[in-house]
Amino acid sequence: MIYIIQEALKGFFKNKSMNLITVGIITISIFIFGLFIAGTANLLNVIKLAEDRIEMIVYLNDNLDENGIKLLDEQISTILGVQNTEFVSKEQALENFKKDMSENSPLLSAFESNPLPASIKVTVSMAYKTPEYLKEISNKINLFGGVEDIDYGSEWIDDLDRLIKILFFIDIILGIIITLSSVFVVFNTIRLTVYARKEQIDIMDLVGATETYIELPYIIEGVVHGLFGSVISTLILYSLFSFIQTRIPNVIFLNSSLVFFLILFGMILGFTGSFMSVKQCMNEIREMKRLEPVGRRKTVERSVKGK
Repeated sequence: MIYIIQEALKGFFKNKSMNLITVGIITISIFIFGLFIAGTANLLNVIKLAEDRIEMIVYLNDNLDENGIKLLDEQISTILGVQNTEFVSKEQALENFKKDMSENSPLLSAFESNPLPASIKVTVSMAYKTPEYLKEISNKINLFGGVEDIDYGSEWIDDLDRLIKILFFIDIILGIIITLSSVFVVFNTIRLTVYARKEQIDIMDLVGATETYIELPYIIEGVVHGLFGSVISTLILYSLFSFIQTRIPNVIFLNSSLVFFLILFGMILGFTGSFMSVKQCMNEIREMKRLEPVGRRKTVERSVKGK
């Protein structure tokens, strides 16, 4: 096992230019893939922030007394999906309106009396912030007495829901394309690295080395390629997002789980590419030996004597 690791490290440092190209290609591929994952994470964060702002306002009849308000508040609280409620009096509603319209204070003087109704602000649980559930909750509240109107931005919620579905569909398509492209590029790059030492594999096979003995150094080398490439790309991504966060504070970087997945993905790419390449290379060598056994044997003997 020690010999196999030594051979893998020897091969890694011996073919510096080819290995640098391989690590560079993996770095670019993982960087693009990581950029996509980070973009998806930020998209989900934006959607969450938008959903957090969803709230339902129940406007009350002016003739509803204190007991009626208390009863209505209790009834609303019992509805499945309602997280909590907050009563807003007419006076408080006017005060809030004045704060929001402070820049247009001359308009406030036009009101001789308070035109704003009392209301109950309803906070809906995150799992129920969908057009279907919000409509269902709204319909249930409408069955109670003392309700003048209900506003939860139904048109805006429908538009947001459609936008989320479209973005997720695009995101899935892009994810598939980027993943397959990364696998294809990395596999072919590692394949060139393995095929550059095809003669060495041929010699080891002819002298009786087992498949595992031949393959493991290349597989370990591929995993090292993937590890280096994914770590470098992760550091570049971290630097990039750290810079962006100084300009846009709400932008988030990948959490530790996604960083681990990114590095693991790079190592899996390296492992898979090396494993498949060396297998394919050995199959081709053995097929050539089967078709031209004498010629191949003489060629290898001359190569061995020359070394």
